[in-house]
Amino acid sequence: MLVSGDVAQRIRRNGQPLVRVRGSTIATDSLGLDDRERLLRLAAVERGAKRAYEQAKIKPQDIDLFECHDAYTVMSVLSLEAAGFAEEGKGYTLGLDGQISTEGKLPITTMGGLKGRGHPVGATGVYQLCEAYAQLTGTAGENQIKSNPEIAMTQNFGGTGATVVTHILERAA
Repeated sequence: MLVSGDVAQRIRRNGQPLVRVRGSTIATDSLGLDDRERLLRLAAVERGAKRAYEQAKIKPQDIDLFECHDAYTVMSVLSLEAAGFAEEGKGYTLGLDGQISTEGKLPITTMGGLKGRGHPVGATGVYQLCEAYAQLTGTAGENQIKSNPEIAMTQNFGGTGATVVTHILERAA
């Protein structure tokens, strides 16, 4: 839940963990795939991620957890590339190398992702934020990332990447 500074202070006094929003963007692209500049490039992901990194004053390598929109496997791969985690055409190698596992350099979809939840259209962005909160606050149970993540990025799509909402979250001290 988003709260004011006063409410955040009360929550903190009660010992509840907090997460801060450092960046939040929305970006769009053509809805029609045949109208896009390149079919295998998610331009809205690229633009949204770039602006979110600028807002948060960080770089892709500062992200400890990525909740990508994995409704289709190819979207995970294309998102990793467009968000700056892999070179174009090389996103799949992060899976082959184990870099996106819960023990990897950039864990993604640590609780099964959207496909693991049955892709609840309309609720997917909320689910991603809940998972990022759990990971950042150390309350993810058996799926907890061991590397103690501090910064997470969530990215939710509409219309096969025509609308992309990106959030960068940080564990509050």
